[in-house]
Amino acid sequence: MTRMGERSVFPVLAVLAFLAAALSYLPVARALRYATIAFFTRPASWHIALPFVVLVAFLHEALVRGVLYGALRCRVPVGFGAPLAALAGVVAPVAARLWLFPFPAVPWPLVLGQAVVAELPLSLALCLLALGTGRWLPGGFALALLWISRIVIVPTFHGSPVPTLEILAALLAAAVVALVLHRPLTPHREALEGLS
Repeated sequence: MTRMGERSVFPVLAVLAFLAAALSYLPVARALRYATIAFFTRPASWHIALPFVVLVAFLHEALVRGVLYGALRCRVPVGFGAPLAALAGVVAPVAARLWLFPFPAVPWPLVLGQAVVAELPLSLALCLLALGTGRWLPGGFALALLWISRIVIVPTFHGSPVPTLEILAALLAAAVVALVLHRPLTPHREALEGLS
């Protein structure tokens, strides 16, 4: 049995843990001298567009983690809904990354592959967040804060290990969300284990 108000803190902790883990590659890259960090150096139009970014993030989560994930959980075997919704959830973020943050000196298949591999664990973390909280709204906050951070924080990379650090940070984000929400996710894990 949970104490009064205990469950209400899980979404906030999970969102903060998601954000800290997903962006952890930036301070690591800076400490290792693979990146320098600046703030608010993008064009003013990007900062004016921040409310639009928040709206799009919430709409994305409502559609992917709300409508699609809810429909998939009813139609596919236990354990398949989150991975399928995570796959569907990478399309818009990958397209936005390729459009907003191009790397002309790097071959586009490599940039695309890195974007997909980095966004997939983040999308899975958002699915776990939706499953553990029972709502898509915390994922909307998490995704909005992630994209606001990506616009406000402007890294300049000086080394090739940075994409690997970003992928590791994305994997860490999924693990951290699962760790923070381990109690709310227990019934779902037990249902999955009961099938095997």
